[in-house]
Amino acid sequence: MEKFTYDNILDVIAMGFDPKLTRIIIDTKNIQTLYPLYLEIAKRLTFSTAKAVFGYKPSSNIGMVGFPAIQAAPCFLPSLIEKRPTRVLIPAAIDQDPYWRITRDIAEKMGYYKPAQVHSKFVPSLELNGKMSSSRPTGAIFTTDDPETIENKISSAYTGGQPSVGLQRMLGGDPDSCPVYWYLSHFFDDGKDSFERSLKCRTGNLLCGECKSDLTTQTKLFMSEFTRRRDQAKNQVDSFLYEENPFD
Repeated sequence: MEKFTYDNILDVIAMGFDPKLTRIIIDTKNIQTLYPLYLEIAKRLTFSTAKAVFGYKPSSNIGMVGFPAIQAAPCFLPSLIEKRPTRVLIPAAIDQDPYWRITRDIAEKMGYYKPAQVHSKFVPSLELNGKMSSSRPTGAIFTTDDPETIENKISSAYTGGQPSVGLQRMLGGDPDSCPVYWYLSHFFDDGKDSFERSLKCRTGNLLCGECKSDLTTQTKLFMSEFTRRRDQAKNQVDSFLYEENPFD
């Protein structure tokens, strides 16, 4: 099992998912179940459709061309498990939307409901612009980061503040462009606290260092508990993994 796959599984379990209601699918491990679905989907997706949606070029490798059918296959697994057409709701970021759109086009032809999607927001990078990404480790906080690393990343994070304390007091900051404020607002502050933090920032009554300090403290507290739950998850992996052909 690849390291990233294993790490992601531990994160899912640590978030509190119920093993009785959760099945984690690994494409390479569960290909025996996915492959028949893949074939049925692949027969109904034309290259012209995939090219128009994903922008394939003559230089694109054939793995990229065939991948949308693999990506679509889990949409129909619940129907096979329940032995009846079953509705599916997919929480995913907007960049995954094209996969589900082409899947919706063929779902009813295969006798299934069209999958529905909840669009999730990208978590912003701690650096200027962009989304948090593993390819830019200094702009992302990982669930495996130690307290010192977390503190260093947040202390060097981009903010919506002014270049100096004097200008901040005079002109105020811009919380709308500040990833530090975003994290506090979405993960730790309640609605009232978030509004007050925004107001203080805009009026120059709050400095970026104070927000960074708050975020560092809150993140360390969260990660301390999450790390404990993540360690416990190592003994629970097998109970979450999808079993081949449980509907046979």
